[in-house]
Amino acid sequence: MTLEALHTAWATDQEFPLDRPDKIVRDVPLLHAKWWQYYTHERQRYLAIKQEYDELRRAKFEWYIGRLDEAERERRGWPHQHLRIVRQDADTYLNSDTDLLPYIGKLEYQELKLKFIEDVIKHINGRGYLIRSYIDYLKFSQGS
Repeated sequence: MTLEALHTAWATDQEFPLDRPDKIVRDVPLLHAKWWQYYTHERQRYLAIKQEYDELRRAKFEWYIGRLDEAERERRGWPHQHLRIVRQDADTYLNSDTDLLPYIGKLEYQELKLKFIEDVIKHINGRGYLIRSYIDYLKFSQGS
């Protein structure tokens, strides 16, 4: 699910009909379940991307320092590494590697989606307090 789709879903779910506080209270568990489902799905995607990234980064590290097995290098279609990098400099090359950069972007995008969903869940969990405050306000404004 894209971040834009999550924003659209939240635009619908964030409706807060003050004339029906009972509906808001009844909807909290449903919204909570819906958004936790989104969270678990996106977290699984994040973990799958992270696993692929970590595996590729390890292989690239070994390739840069000249320890990657020849069969593995050929299987991946990487050229023979003529220049061997010392371990201390490997991060510089790994952080700008064209094979790894797309994974870094995907991971950051997934983290952004997860943060958004976490914030939505926090808001949903706080709805009970908002309803309580609204009811207290109504009592106060009506002199009760």
